[in-house]
Amino acid sequence: MKNPRRIVRLGVALSLLLTTPAPAQILTHGPVVGGVTATEAKVFVRTDLAANVALRYSTDPDLVGAVDTPAVATATESDFTATIPLTGLSAETNYYLNVLVNGVPQFTAQPFPFFTTFAPAGTERDFQFVVLADFVPVAKLTADVQTFASASANLPVFAFIGGDFDHSNPQTLTAKRQMLKSLYAPTTRFMSGFVPLILRRMAIVRQWDDHDSGLNNLDKNYPDWNLTQQAFQEYTPTYPLPAISPGIWQKFDYAQAEFFVLDCRSQRDNWLDPEGPNKSMLDGNNLGAPGELEWLKNGLLTSTAVWKVIFTSVVTNPTTKQNDGWGAYPTEWNALRTFITTNNIKNVVFIAGDLHLGAIDNGTQAGFPEMCVAGANQTRAGFCATAASGTWSEGYYDDTCAGYGLVSILQNPDRLVLQVADQNGVIRVAYTVVAEFPIPTPT
Repeated sequence: MKNPRRIVRLGVALSLLLTTPAPAQILTHGPVVGGVTATEAKVFVRTDLAANVALRYSTDPDLVGAVDTPAVATATESDFTATIPLTGLSAETNYYLNVLVNGVPQFTAQPFPFFTTFAPAGTERDFQFVVLADFVPVAKLTADVQTFASASANLPVFAFIGGDFDHSNPQTLTAKRQMLKSLYAPTTRFMSGFVPLILRRMAIVRQWDDHDSGLNNLDKNYPDWNLTQQAFQEYTPTYPLPAISPGIWQKFDYAQAEFFVLDCRSQRDNWLDPEGPNKSMLDGNNLGAPGELEWLKNGLLTSTAVWKVIFTSVVTNPTTKQNDGWGAYPTEWNALRTFITTNNIKNVVFIAGDLHLGAIDNGTQAGFPEMCVAGANQTRAGFCATAASGTWSEGYYDDTCAGYGLVSILQNPDRLVLQVADQNGVIRVAYTVVAEFPIPTPT
């Protein structure tokens, strides 16, 4: 005989199963803001499952008078990520954000994530930005750092994230996505401060290098560039990218400065190729006019900005990293240097990473002022590259190596100040570049 009580219990359980709503979709990562101009921005978000996502934004810290964007759908094919554009913004204005997942706000109270739109190109401002690069893989972190709190305390107008955002050498699309998910997660151990004080307080700009793209010292021959490009575009809000893929070179403006973000990996020839005019870091695929080298030269030639700042993921200083930096491509470097000087292009400054230490040269070594920044979250011995540090006119800092770069662009007189800061914000190396005038006007 059947147990009537058991039948009742099964019936109740089945009824609850059928009537209990499925867990609501939630925001897992973001917002992360990039591609910012005086009037526009792009905002990255990610959900746990397919959902409709919108942004609620306002100039009020409490989101009073907020406007909602049209919803966009996240889907399995893009790992449930989406990039939502914001347009019609006011220059130099704080915008506070909430994320709506299927109409449900994901942040319930202050502080809401925010960013600040840029000063219009061609205006003149005093401003600062920070540079973070060469992150230790999150799986190998053993202690926290003060780098992100110290960098954020400078109130930078943006944070530039240089190459080797991670050193995990991800090979598969899943691994490439997971690397970025770990970096963007507010709960990642020993990364306190990065999400709340950097990603949720300012615009970011990002480039890649070898260890966050796939393999150490990779070049144009890496077989999985398509996967690296896909993950980069899914997880990184950017300025317009080249029509050519792979490729992430891009440029943007802030007031009296124009910034050029180089891709020093996907188009480069192997460093062991014979030296000569056909060996290139920026145009190994011989793209010519549509390629990165011509894009850079044309951008520099036509720029009317006082400052031309070039972010290169590898050092230009030829006294170090000869197998991986610009020192392995002397013919191309000397041709680029000659192009800049022959065309009287003034006030060009390079900012690099890859050495895992902070260093500054006044132009003695490579021809232009250059700052290399330290590993942002370095806490373990052996991560600093002191054996390959090279020669730097202003010196280098390698005591623990954790730190960041701080760049100030100032007026009266026009000058650009390069500063290597340790994780506590103490300036260890500094150099001031005074602007040369007049700036040529393109014909």
